[in-house]
Amino acid sequence: MKPRVLIVENTWTMRETLRLLLSGEFDCSVAPDAESGLAQMRESPPDLLVSDVGLEGMDGYGLCRQVRAETRLQHIRVLFVSGHLPRLDEPASCQPDAYLIKPVKPPILIAQMHSLLRPEQERTEPQWKVAQEH
Repeated sequence: MKPRVLIVENTWTMRETLRLLLSGEFDCSVAPDAESGLAQMRESPPDLLVSDVGLEGMDGYGLCRQVRAETRLQHIRVLFVSGHLPRLDEPASCQPDAYLIKPVKPPILIAQMHSLLRPEQERTEPQWKVAQEH
């Protein structure tokens, strides 16, 4: 069974590109904004949330805060894929498990996703890291 991934991205092109790219290895669903993504997660929690930071309305950090605050969603791993630099001044409750800066090469994104989905005792890298490619 494929891991379930929710992609929250406000740009249709990027949302569909990620869905098509990841659908071979993951069971993907998509949402155009944080509010609809949160509603989807409440109805059927995914294993991993892949979110942009710069969303309309509630941003990625606000979405992460909500996920971390709700008992039923706390197990969801969070990966930000964004063109923005991380905001390190945000509280820990808003921080993702990993942060990749666009543009990201597909093999790096997929490897990071698989890493986040491994059981915690099998992970060797730090839980929070930033990767940037040129």
